[in-house]
Amino acid sequence: MKIPAPTRRARQTMVLTAALTLSASAGLAAVTNPQPASAAATAVPSYSAGIAGRTWTIENAAGCSPEIGAGGNLREGSGFFQGKCQGAGEAPQITGPAESRALTFRTDKDFEYDGAIVEDPAKNTWKDANGDTLRDRTELATGWDLPFHTNVWVGFDIRIPEGVDDVTGSGAYVLQLWQCTANPFGGVRIQSGAGNGHNLQFVRRGEEPGMEEEYNKAMATQPIVAGEWHSFVIKYNVEPYHAGAPKGRIAVWHKGATTGEQKLFEREEYFGYATRSRCKNDSFKNEFRVKFGMYKDYQPGATFRSDFRNVRIGGSKDAVQPYDRG
Repeated sequence: MKIPAPTRRARQTMVLTAALTLSASAGLAAVTNPQPASAAATAVPSYSAGIAGRTWTIENAAGCSPEIGAGGNLREGSGFFQGKCQGAGEAPQITGPAESRALTFRTDKDFEYDGAIVEDPAKNTWKDANGDTLRDRTELATGWDLPFHTNVWVGFDIRIPEGVDDVTGSGAYVLQLWQCTANPFGGVRIQSGAGNGHNLQFVRRGEEPGMEEEYNKAMATQPIVAGEWHSFVIKYNVEPYHAGAPKGRIAVWHKGATTGEQKLFEREEYFGYATRSRCKNDSFKNEFRVKFGMYKDYQPGATFRSDFRNVRIGGSKDAVQPYDRG
């Protein structure tokens, strides 16, 4: 199990917009050099969380805060995941009986931000006095050591219980890919809108010169049955845009409680950031981290929850899939 690098301080309100403005005017003067296609694959660190038979411990739940790693951290065997909470997000919890435990992420419907100002009544989005969009989060994170230009496999079981409110605003991410202090460049989110509370979307983001309008690409949408465990395996090969460089690749497999494994899609796409100015505080890097749990726009009075188990990250499909790993 890989031990993450020392705690990184994050801004208290990390802005996750529904879209990212992409423009050729950003320029490519500060673009890093892409790795040649012939370069040897980089070793992929292994992570795992919520595995049956291990001892799970949430450390310092009361200290879970917008400072990642300050509390709500997961200790499991020799492994460690940093916790982060914001707004209505409660510290990660271990729930269920011993034979069917889960890592649970939930929001407190009674939480209220002081001085919250409604931005869009129809979408139920809120801002603070400085005009920043208010967010809720409860998450666990890997270190900043997952490589670009290499197949990184992510497998997990997820359950969205009955009684979860509909998502408004930009949607609720249950898994995110982060390259730097900016915006996520991919992940999995609950589809926003009434009646969509159990549809998962697989998203990519990044910079593409020539794109003049905001975008947030949902490549596929998969309905899941409320209250049942669903298994996913995702292959990420991150390639930000470089003129003449090959695209990256994203592929997703799904298995339901009563259905066999199905490949949802596989696509070549650019995603991630190649320009240093995209990353605040010179936090640019050609590596990324995975965060899972719940991250969403603030919705006062609403209840949200996601349950995870069998989370694995590694260098092959066999190493990470939550089922049939033999």
